[in-house]
Amino acid sequence: MHLHPLENKDQTSDYLDKTNGLQQKKRIVRLSLWVLLLVITLAIFLANWELENKGEVLKESIQNRLQILAKGRVDVLSNWLLSLSTQGNQIIQSDLFRLYASEIDLIEEDIVHLLVTPVDHQQQQPPQNVTHLSEQLPLMQTLLEEFTQYSGFASGRIINRSGQSYIATDANTVPLDPHQTSLAKMAIDGNKVIYSPAKATGNGLFMQIYLPIKAPSMADPQERPIAALQLNKNISGKINEILSKAPLIDKGEKTRLLQQEGQQLVELVPWLPGEIFPLSQASHVELELSFGQRPSPRDQREVFSLAMKIPQLDWWILQETDYAQAISPANSHRRATISIIALGSLLLLVLIGALWWKLIGVENRKMAEAFKQLAAQIDEQRQLLDNINGNLSEYIGLKDNRGLYLYVNQAFADVVGRPQNEIIGLDDAAIFGFDSAKRLAHSDNKVIESRQQVTLNEELYLQSQRYDLQISKVPYVSSDGNISGIISSFRDVTEQLKNQKRSEKATRQTIEVLAKAVELNDPYLAGHSQLMSLFAVEMAKNMNCSESIQATVETASFLSQLGKMFVNPQLLQKPAVLTDDEKDQVEKHVEHAVNILQDIDFDLPICETILQMNEHLDGSGYPAGLKNEEINKAARILGVSNSFCAMIQPRSYRPARHASETLEVLKGESHKYDLEVIAALDEVVNSAIGERIITSIHPSTEA
Repeated sequence: MHLHPLENKDQTSDYLDKTNGLQQKKRIVRLSLWVLLLVITLAIFLANWELENKGEVLKESIQNRLQILAKGRVDVLSNWLLSLSTQGNQIIQSDLFRLYASEIDLIEEDIVHLLVTPVDHQQQQPPQNVTHLSEQLPLMQTLLEEFTQYSGFASGRIINRSGQSYIATDANTVPLDPHQTSLAKMAIDGNKVIYSPAKATGNGLFMQIYLPIKAPSMADPQERPIAALQLNKNISGKINEILSKAPLIDKGEKTRLLQQEGQQLVELVPWLPGEIFPLSQASHVELELSFGQRPSPRDQREVFSLAMKIPQLDWWILQETDYAQAISPANSHRRATISIIALGSLLLLVLIGALWWKLIGVENRKMAEAFKQLAAQIDEQRQLLDNINGNLSEYIGLKDNRGLYLYVNQAFADVVGRPQNEIIGLDDAAIFGFDSAKRLAHSDNKVIESRQQVTLNEELYLQSQRYDLQISKVPYVSSDGNISGIISSFRDVTEQLKNQKRSEKATRQTIEVLAKAVELNDPYLAGHSQLMSLFAVEMAKNMNCSESIQATVETASFLSQLGKMFVNPQLLQKPAVLTDDEKDQVEKHVEHAVNILQDIDFDLPICETILQMNEHLDGSGYPAGLKNEEINKAARILGVSNSFCAMIQPRSYRPARHASETLEVLKGESHKYDLEVIAALDEVVNSAIGERIITSIHPSTEA
C-alpha cells in the first residue's frame, strides 16, 4: 500500500514529536533520579553530622547532671562533717575543759596519780595539785558523758600530748591503738580537726573525730594545742540517708562512697552486711576521674562516671550512670533520624512521580501558599503567647516528666538570675538547690498522681534573697491524654505574708492586753494566762497536734479568764470555801467570756474551746456537763493546763503546791482528765523547758 506524501510527512512529524517528548520525559526522570540520589547522600551526611553533634550534647548533658549530683552529695557530706566538728567545738571551747586540760598538761609526768588512787599509806601520795585534779575528774567525765549523749556521739575521750586518755565516757575503755594515737597527735601538732577512716563494727560504721583543745590563755592561733578531744560517731544511718535514692536520681544512676585504706580502695555500703566492700579493681590513681566511659569498679558494667573528693578526708563520691540507658535517647534519635531519611526519600520519590505526571503544576503552588499562610498564622500565635508570658508578673515554667525545664518566661529567668536559654534543660536542684528541689518534687508527684492542680506555699532563696512564693502546679496533658509535663506558676506573696504577720502580731498584742486587764481584777490570776499558754502549747506539740490546735490553745489561754472581769472580785479572792450559790456565780465567767467573744471571727474554735475547757470526762464539769468525746482536744489540753497552773500557784484559800505533787493529784483524777494529756504534761514538766517555766514563777523550787 502506498501512502500519500503529505500523510507520510504528517505521520513522520507525529512520530518525531512523540519521540522528542519521550526523550524529554526520560531526561526529566534521569535528572530527577540524580537529584534524588544527591538529596539522599546529602541527607545521610547531614544526619550523620547531626547525630554526632547530638551525641556530644547528650554526653555533655550527662556530664553536667553527674557533676551536679556528685557536687550535691560532696557538699552534703562536707557540711555534715563540719557540723560534727562544730558540735565538738561546743565542749572544747568551754573554759572549764580548757582550764582542766591546761592543768593536766602541767603534770604530764604525774598523770598516773590522777587515774590510780593509792590503796595504802606505803604508796607514794600524789602531789596536792594532782589530788585536786583527781577530785574534779568525776565532774569532768560526767560533763563529757552528757555532751556525747546529747550530741548523738557514741563515746568521747580527752587525750594529752603523749597520747594518754585521762577522761573517757565508756566504762571499759580500750587503750588507744597506735593509729588512734597518731591521729590524736596529728590533731594536736597540726592544730586542726582530723577525721579517721570509717570502720565496720558489729553495731555499724563508726568514725572518730579528733579536735584540738587549746589552753585558755592561747591568744596566738598558731600556738600548739595541749590536748585533743576524740569523739566516736555511728555514721551508718547518715551515710545511708545521704546515699539513698533521691527522686531526682534517674534509673541506672548510682552514687558510691569510696574510702582509701592504705593502697586499697573500699566502698562504704551501710545497707549491706559487712558494710565495707573491697574494690580490687580500683586504686587511688584511678579515683582521680574526670568524666568518661569506663567499667564500674564494683560490677564491671559499662558506665559513664566521674569522681569528686570530700575535702576533709580520703573519701570520694563516685557518680555513675549505666552506659546503655544513658545513650538510649541518642539511639532512639538515631532510629528516628533513619526513619525520617527513609520517609523523606520516599516522599521525594512520590514528588518525582507527581512531577512526572504534572510537572510542578498549579496545585503545588497552591499548597505552598497554604503552608506559607499556615506558618504565618503559627508564628503570629507564637508571638502572641510570648508577649503574654513575657508581660506576666508570675514566674511561669514548663517541665517534662524527667523534671527538666522546657520553657520559662522572662519573669522566671529574671528572678533566678539566668538567661532563659541557660535554664532550658536544667532541673529544680540546679536552679533552687538540692533541699528545695526535694520539697518541690513531692508536689510534682502529687500533681501527676491526682492529675489535678496543686497549690502550695514555699520559702525559697533566689539570688541570696528570701522569697515567700505561692506555687500553683497543673499537669500538662498531651493530645493522647497522657501527662507529658508540669506547668508551674510562682506568685511572689512575700509582702502579703509580711502584712499578715503584722496583723497577727497586732491581734496577739490585743489579746495579751485583755489578759492583763483580767489579771488586774484578781491579783491571784497575775501571770496565770501566760503560764497556762506556755504549758498548753508545749503539751500540744508533745502530742503532735496540728498547728490549728496549737494556735487555738495559745489564743484561748489568754482569753479564757476574760469573763472573770464580770464576777464579784470578793468571790474570786474569798479565802474560805465558796457556797453552792457563790460557786454558780463564779462558774458563769465562762458564759460571760463567750458572750463577749462570740461576734469576733477568730477563724479558730476559740469560743468553743473556752466554753468546754472546764468540762470533765465524767460529766462533772461546767457549764454543760459534757462527757468524753463531746469535749474537743484543745479544750482537754487547756483543762489540764488550767488546773495544773492553778494548783502550783497560791490562791487566797491555800498555798501553792509542788509540781510533782500536782501531777500526782491530776493522775489520780483520770475520771476527769484525759490521761494522754496528763502524760504529755508530765513529759513537759520534767523537760528542760518545763523546768525553766516553773523556775520562772518559783525560783527556789525544783520542778
